[in-house]
Amino acid sequence: MQNRRPYRIIMTIVCFVFAALNGYKIIQGNYTSVDVFLLIVFLAFGTIYLFILLRKKNDA
Repeated sequence: MQNRRPYRIIMTIVCFVFAALNGYKIIQGNYTSVDVFLLIVFLAFGTIYLFILLRKKNDA
């Protein structure tokens, strides 16, 4: 099986960066409901990727 660890690390970082950008926009007060939705989605995907990265190898 391919080693997808570098891809998952990059995707985790990207998800959390986009979540932080949306969070910053929300904190500034200039946001729409789409920004809140995207914040939740990026946090969810980042958490999923982080969980996949940190799980033990024998769980698969």
